[in-house]
Formats: sequence, C-alpha cells, structure tokens
Amino acid sequence: MSAIMADWRAKKAQEEEQLHERLCTALRSGQVEFYTDQRMLDFQGSPIHNAWDHLAPLLGLMCLALAILLATGSVAIGIVAMTFGALGHLVSIKHFVAWRIRARAKNYAQYSAAHLNQLWNMGGLVVVMKGGTEPPCVAPRGDWRKFVKRNLPPEGMPAPISEAAAEEIIDDGQEILPP
Repeated sequence: MSAIMADWRAKKAQEEEQLHERLCTALRSGQVEFYTDQRMLDFQGSPIHNAWDHLAPLLGLMCLALAILLATGSVAIGIVAMTFGALGHLVSIKHFVAWRIRARAKNYAQYSAAHLNQLWNMGGLVVVMKGGTEPPCVAPRGDWRKFVKRNLPPEGMPAPISEAAAEEIIDDGQEILPP
C-alpha cells in the first residue's frame, strides 16, 4: 500500500511542477500577472521581507539633507531639506515597498512550486489572467493549480474558449442538429 501512495505522491509532485512551469511561462510571456498585498507578505520572518526596504530610503534622504546642511552652512536650509526628505519618505515609502515586495514575490514564486506554495499559504498573492474575463485567483482560498489547468493549456493543446466566444459560435445563425 505504501508503494502505491509513494507513486501517487510522486505523480502529484510531478504534475505540480508541470503546472508551475506553465504558470511561470505565462507570467514571463505576459498572459498572467501577479499582484501582491504588502501587508500580508511584508513581515519579519517572511521569505521576501527585507528591512532595508524601509530603512535605506530614509537613511539616504537624511544623508542628503545632512550634505545640504554642510554644503550650505545654513541650519535653516538643512532643516528645510530634512523636512522635505521626511515628507517625501512618508508619501513615497508605501509605494516603494509595495513595488519591491511585488518584484521579490514574483521572483520567489518562479523559483519552484514549493516556493510558490509557501507564498500562497501566507496569502497576499493574486494571480490574474490579462485581458480575460476569468476572475482572479486569490491566495490562500483559491487554488492556483486549478486556475492553471483551467486557463493555461499545455503546449500543443488548444486554448480554452470563453463563455462569450462559445455563445457567439453557437448563435451564428446556423441550426445545430443533434448527431
């Protein structure tokens, strides 16, 4: 019995790797897009978290303000530069971190099916078909494997037809007779 289970597990793992490869190919070709929620993925202990994303921009802006202070010799100009740097950081850091998390999540998820499953179980990841009517697949409730099977056929297989296209084919004015 254990040999049967081991064979089944190996077959499932191979199928998952094939589905992962189809998803990665579609992601690279632009058929599919990943979206992320940084609140779900950006925490200490997350495989894609980097504390420097939060610290480096502020440190850079403060060093720039200090350089302006030392170059001009005016404390007032240095304080104004520091204030603008802090305000710029407050306004832009959220978007910067979201961009970095999204880029890192895409790279991490493409590494292997196990990496994608790890991110998927954490939540905060959404897979969307570009230009399609297919609803997005949201982690962790949705199943990315079923999404790939449904929307990304293997090489050499015809692409799935949307419901609207199927209705258009049926309603083209010709009568369909049973065989």
